[in-house]
Order: sequence, then C-alpha cells, then structure tokens
Amino acid sequence: MNERARSRIAILLVTCMLLSGCTGERDVEEEPEEISGCMDETAENYNPDATVSDRSCVYAEPEPEGPDVNLDSKSEFCDDVNPHHCMLPFPAPAFLMQDDTTSTGYRLEISGEAIPDSGSVESGAFHMLNRLDGYSPSTQIFTTFDVVPDISGLAGQNSIGDSLGENHETVLINLETGEKLPHWVELDQRSQEDEHTFVYVRTLGGLNHDTSYGVAYRNLVDADGNSIEGSQAFVALRDGLSTDSEQIEGQRGQYESLFETLREAGVDRPNLQAAWFFHTASTTSILQDMVAMRDDAEQRLGDDGVGCNITEVIENYGEDNTTYRLIRATVTTPQYMESDFPPSAMRRDSSGAPEFIEFREVVATILIPQILADEGRSGLLTVLGHGFMGSGDGMVAGSSNQANMTGRVMIGTDWKGWSHDNDYDALTYALINVEYFQHQQERHMQSIINNLAMIRTFSGVCSDIPEFQHEGVNLVDVSDIDYYGVSFGGLRGPALMAMVPEVDRGVLWVGGSSFTHQIERSTHYTNFDVLFSEVIAYPSRNDRGLMIAAMQSLWDSTDAETFLPFHSEGLEGMVHPFEMLYITSMNDFQVTTLSCDRAARTAGLSNLEASAWHPWGVDLDSGPFSGSGVVYFDGGFPSVPGGNLAGSMEYHSQAHGALGGLPEAYNMAFGYLDSGLISDTCDGSCTFEGSW
Repeated sequence: MNERARSRIAILLVTCMLLSGCTGERDVEEEPEEISGCMDETAENYNPDATVSDRSCVYAEPEPEGPDVNLDSKSEFCDDVNPHHCMLPFPAPAFLMQDDTTSTGYRLEISGEAIPDSGSVESGAFHMLNRLDGYSPSTQIFTTFDVVPDISGLAGQNSIGDSLGENHETVLINLETGEKLPHWVELDQRSQEDEHTFVYVRTLGGLNHDTSYGVAYRNLVDADGNSIEGSQAFVALRDGLSTDSEQIEGQRGQYESLFETLREAGVDRPNLQAAWFFHTASTTSILQDMVAMRDDAEQRLGDDGVGCNITEVIENYGEDNTTYRLIRATVTTPQYMESDFPPSAMRRDSSGAPEFIEFREVVATILIPQILADEGRSGLLTVLGHGFMGSGDGMVAGSSNQANMTGRVMIGTDWKGWSHDNDYDALTYALINVEYFQHQQERHMQSIINNLAMIRTFSGVCSDIPEFQHEGVNLVDVSDIDYYGVSFGGLRGPALMAMVPEVDRGVLWVGGSSFTHQIERSTHYTNFDVLFSEVIAYPSRNDRGLMIAAMQSLWDSTDAETFLPFHSEGLEGMVHPFEMLYITSMNDFQVTTLSCDRAARTAGLSNLEASAWHPWGVDLDSGPFSGSGVVYFDGGFPSVPGGNLAGSMEYHSQAHGALGGLPEAYNMAFGYLDSGLISDTCDGSCTFEGSW
C-alpha cells in the first residue's frame, strides 16, 4: 500500500471519530474544524492537506479540441481540396450542390467569385452553367501537384490499354457499376513556368449522362523517382484528419464512399495522392434549352413552314455551265435572340427558359445543278453545313461541281455563332470576357432553329415555287433530305439531324466531337490565343485552361457528343434517330483525328476495314455495311504535335482540305447518301499521296 493510500485511510478514521455517533457518545456534539480546500484531484483548487471538503471545488472549462489540420488556403467560393486554383480539381465536387428537384439529385453552383476575372472585367456567374444538374459528359479531367510527375510509364494515346492494368497510376471509375474505364494521361503542353502543371486524365469518348465517376492518382513519382505528396486537404480526407474547412468536412462522407469504392476496385487508400468524384448532367438538363426552342418553333412553323421571299436569282451562276440556277432567299423564322447582331443574349422567361420574341427573316441559298435541267428531272435536296467562320451562301455557291456531278440540289444557311456574320468580332470580345461565350452558344442553338425553318419551309410551303421549275418539271425533290457538313459543319451535323426530323442521314466531313478536347490542338486556336493570353484578357494559362474546360458544359447543347449515344434509337421525343458517316483525314491540323476517334467510340460506330487508321476500341467491318460508320484517309501529311498543342500554320489546311478532290472520298460520301451503305471505294486501303 502506498503512502497516499495510507494517508487517506487515516484521514477517514479521524473524520469518522469526530463525527457524531462514531464513538457512541451521542451527547457530545462538537463542530469539526473546517479546513478550506478541495479533495478532488481533478479540480483546479485541489488541496491535499484538507481534512474536510467545503464542496467548493473549482473546475476549469475544458479546452476545446482543435482540428488536426489548419489549411493554409480556404474559401467559401472554391474547392479547398487543391490550393493551386479555386476550380481545381476539375470537375470539382465542391460545385455540385444536392438538389432533390433535379433528375440527378444535383445542380451546379459556380459563383462568379470562383470564376477567374480577366484583366478587364470582374467575372460573374454563368447562367447557362448553373441551370445544369451536373457536369458535361464530355468534361476534361485534370488536377495539379506541387511538382510535375513523371508520366513516361503511364498509358498514352497510343497505349490506351495500359490504363486498365492492375497497378496503373491513374484510375477512372464508374462509381455506380465499379467499372474501370480506359483512358490516357498527358501533361499540359501549354503550362507556364510560374504555374503548376495540369495532369490530364483523357477520356476516350463521352461519359454516360447522369452518372457518378471517380478519379484517382496513386504512386506517382517525380523525375528523380521521389514520391509525390498529395495536397494538405486531400491527405486530411484520406487519413481521416479533421480540418478547419467547413467545405472539406461537408464533403467527407462522399469522399469516404469514394475511397470505399476505390478499395473494392483494388486501389489502396494509403497510396492515393489525389482523388475526387463528380456527377454528369442528365440529357434532359443538357438539352432543356435546345428542346424547348425546337418544340416551340415546330408549333409556330407547323408542318410546312410560314413563308419565304426570293431575293435574287442568278442563271448559270459562275458561268461554267455547272449551275442552272442559284437562288437567294429569306425564310420566316421564329427568333429567341434579342438581336441578330452579336454579342446578343437569348431572351429568357422568369424560369430561365428561352422565350419566343418574334418572326424574322433568315437568309438561305439554293443551288440547282445544270444536269437536272438538261435531263429534265428532279434532284434530292441536301442541306450543307459550312466551316469555321464561313457562310451558308459561300458553302452552297462553292458546291457547284459536286452538285452537278451527283445531281443533288444544295441548300444552306449560316451557322450563326461561328459564321461570317460578325461572329469573329464577337468571339474576339468574348476572349476578354468569357461570359460572352454564352451568347455565342445561344446563337448556335438559334442556328438549329434557322435550319429547321429553312428545311420545313422549302419542303413545305415553298417547295413548288416558280424558281424551282424548268419546262414544267420541279427540279427539287424534297421527299428525302440529307445533310453534308464540312469541318465545323461536320461538328454540328449530329445536333441538326437529332433536332430536325426531316433529316435522318448525313456525311460528316473532317468532323469530330467534344469541342474543348480538340480546340487547343487546332491551328484555329492559334489565331485567338494571342489575345486570350494578353494582360487585358486572361494572362494565366491555368485560368484559360479551366475556362476552356468549364465551357464544354455550354457547348453540350449542340455538341455532337451529346447526341451520338442516341443516334440509333433516338430518345423519348427529345432526340430523333439518324445515320451518319464520318470521313476524316489523318494528321488534320484543324480538326484533330482524336476528336473523330471520340465520336466513333461515343456513337459505337464501325470502322471500315480499309481505313488508314483503326482507333483503339472501335470495331472493324470489311463492308459494305448499312447504318453508321467511320472511315479514315491518310495522305502522308506531316504529323500533328503530341499533346494539347496546335501545329504549324504552314500545314493549317493541308490534310484538312485534301479530301475534297479525292474521288475515293467523295464517291464514298455521296454513295452513302444515295444508298445508306458504307462501301470500300479505296481498293482495300484508304491511303493516297497527298500534296504539301
């Protein structure tokens, strides 16, 4: 027994003897001497010499336990997981708010404070982003680390299968099925020396709509073989350490679910250096504006359109005896834009939905080839889609040889948003204030309505106008209308066919999908990046990269990749079924071959076996076959740069324009429009000797 225990017993005995009744002498009632003090060792005023407690123990207030980690960077507007940029990692889960009223259970909420300011203007929130219930299924995926990792051993665009290896350092996973998805990894080739470098996980095509995904980076090392550390906030989430960030703590439950799914997929939690989750938007959310406009316009146009006005007729246009008649006209069209001249916003009602303003006249051009007049017969109507910053009139007027060769009537209007109609100046202004890109995308949607009105009018109320007649024969056959889109027209073709029921087959010539995956690889970007990176615009490369990535959600309402998964069956009245043939040129410096690969995978297309390129994950077919497909031609042009860089302007149009005069290519294209069959016109190999 220790001395303290003996002392306590002695004190108790003495106390007992002093208390009344302990000695049996009940008549003696002496008051014990009270000694101030407290006998509770845990109290502030503990007195070990006290013999009687006066019950006045004083206890200190317990010190509150602080967080395990005090983050260096916190913001109520940013995602605190990555301190290098407010919007990293991308797509950041912090901007996904739970909302039981949406199809996905989420809504995007990216405040103006989170969006980078330009050197000229303070940014506001994007109304088109915050109407969505998730991120773009075509989203870019990337984050940064304190040091640049060595990715030399990781899957690249020519070794995609390696990404499914058991120990691959990056993982992309469908959190609802547990399936690992193939991808490749690349570093940002545009990185600035004073900024952290984006490390991209590149998807192979569009992701599923309304689906949760997880991203993970593990076991990465730097160029010297040293292990890379995760951010302070991520390590706290990974290791179960509390932080002083309400936002981080609010996401902890979802991160725990992510870590568990990754564990089940064989990804060990301690090895993680970065990981996050995101949810893609529903089809209904992506197409809400486009479908609302289309449905409203169809009601106003009826089955036959409202009317047209012929403004000019030119006989023997070009004076080369290939064109019988070039007709310029206007079409009465429902309008939802405040003005025809950019930059101009779409009018929206109190709920944010597009609102009809009035009918306006939209230009259209029609070319009737000479062969139809010579042979006294009609030709099928083909809608043309022009290239970047082109015009419908220029596209149609320049198609006289193909029209005469195929006996087809060509018709077209402007793809406003990226057309000759003041859009170059509007886009230039948008580079200084990226909010204005919303207006340009709204013009794209209006362009779908313009095409709808044009097609419906000239196949309806204006299908039998005098200008179509020759010696008692109507030269224009509107019984089966096709589409032929070149370059930008190829990019937008699936949106037109999906929205306009009269057009159900098309050729997409040197086109692709997912605008923001391809734009930095295009020589077109070179013209704009000079201003985009100026002090008055966005001098930070990381700001520019994040803005480009975020804007994919804007483009989705007309981007091919949104519609391609539904091309065979359509979707619940929102999307009409259609067939397509992609014809692309290898080493295209304007529209990268990679974007055509994405389109083929997203749509599940077959690749003609004679193609010069067989992309990973795309099935081969020797042909002829019906339905939809993709064919690659190779003229031996200079190779495009690796990574997200544009090539030399010296080769800007070489591969991109080479197929126009190639018989194997245009015979395949128009043969497909005539028959619906994709046939080998290449004699077993779609290669040729290009001129450059």
